[in-house]
Amino acid sequence: MTRRYPPMIGGAERVLSYLARAFAQEGAQVTVVTSRDPNSPRDINPDSPTSIAGEGPTIVRLATVRTRFIGTSLYMRELKRWFRLNSVDLAYVSMLKHDAYVTIKSGERLGFPVVARPEGAGLTGDLAWQSWGRFGRTIGLKCRRASAFVAISPRIQEEIEQSWLTGTMRPSRFWEPLRPTPRHPRIESLPNGVPVPETPWRPRGHWSKAPRAVFVGRLAVEKSLDRLIVAWPIVRAQHPTAQLVLIGEGPQRGVLEAQARGLGLTIGPGQALEMPGAVSNVETHLRDADLFVLPSSEEGMSIALLEAMALGMPIVASAIPGNRALVDDGRHGRITETSPNMLAQVILDQWRDFDPAIAMGEAARLRVAAEFSIRAVARRHLVLFEELIAARGAESA
Repeated sequence: MTRRYPPMIGGAERVLSYLARAFAQEGAQVTVVTSRDPNSPRDINPDSPTSIAGEGPTIVRLATVRTRFIGTSLYMRELKRWFRLNSVDLAYVSMLKHDAYVTIKSGERLGFPVVARPEGAGLTGDLAWQSWGRFGRTIGLKCRRASAFVAISPRIQEEIEQSWLTGTMRPSRFWEPLRPTPRHPRIESLPNGVPVPETPWRPRGHWSKAPRAVFVGRLAVEKSLDRLIVAWPIVRAQHPTAQLVLIGEGPQRGVLEAQARGLGLTIGPGQALEMPGAVSNVETHLRDADLFVLPSSEEGMSIALLEAMALGMPIVASAIPGNRALVDDGRHGRITETSPNMLAQVILDQWRDFDPAIAMGEAARLRVAAEFSIRAVARRHLVLFEELIAARGAESA
């Protein structure tokens, strides 16, 4: 269960699409239940059957509208109806928000286990939202009744544990505490996974004539792209033709464009800053770049970072727990503080010493293949799912 799914794309949506396909390849019957783009035709009937094992997931898109609150209410009603009409052995729900509330409530009523998956950590994470979001407290209390939780990073696992022990994540004047609960949740540490392309990234010929750095993700405050844009004139002082490509959409797009123009950066294809929006061919853009940059202030476990690592390209990432869990500084890429001067310096260092940067990228690719391949991650999920289904069956016997 996920509110958004490709082609409505982001890091969480990409990994869910990878997992859905991998589950089906392992023999599971998989149905992805999501919302339909209000501007698209009703292409799939919500009551369509699940897929045949091994043939890939069935995608069910439920009705919604763009109007805030009304769209969410309609989607929740359709989701509840879908559960009532379809047989489910187990539900895996992305984000601890409205989808989770309906899914867990349906699981309690109909007798199937629910695995909940927080997608983010920190001030912008799922558990933080439950403390201040609309109906967040009610949803948070219901989420505590999930059969198990998947923690995609150590930071998320710590937040789940802290929430259950203290009733809140950490002191903050913005967050109301939730009541502690005596039942300790089952938490499985299962990282995100990505496909590992057969062909690795290769440096472009004459790359230094116009070096390109690329970011992939949502254009949102927590990505700290404003700092990267301030860093770019410093980079261009040494590489006057350097290009920064920000792939994605989000609420900060207009702000970032205005900031770039204020700093004298030209915007457009082949210019100092490119902002192509959401693209379907992310891998192509990564292969056309000479560096991947992720300056985020908050991440759970970045799919974009994992995809760059899986290709084996040079990397610069911010020094936050989610990134440090993936990248050992100086071994798989560079980790840095995100002041504009520090960002610029580390980007320039990677391009100045490009052979070591390439070697770090190769080491990152090997790590993803060993620890974060989507097939291995999917198999670990299925072990958890089978245990929960068997336990629920034993309870009912």
